Amino acid sequence: MDYHPPSDEPLLELKHEAVPGYLKAFLIAFAVMGFYLLVILVSSPGPAEHEAKAGASHNASH
Repeated sequence: MDYHPPSDEPLLELKHEAVPGYLKAFLIAFAVMGFYLLVILVSSPGPAEHEAKAGASHNASH
């Protein structure tokens, strides 16, 4: 590992200006995705049903 002694130079920081409209677009996209997930969860028929119950052996023909 390289050791760099502390210096009096400040650390460089990358900055950029915020672009107007991106926050609104992000929030709209997030809301649409959340609504889509809600529709999927509400319209699902229920828990998955398994052919083999716990402790039962599997059918040999499969």
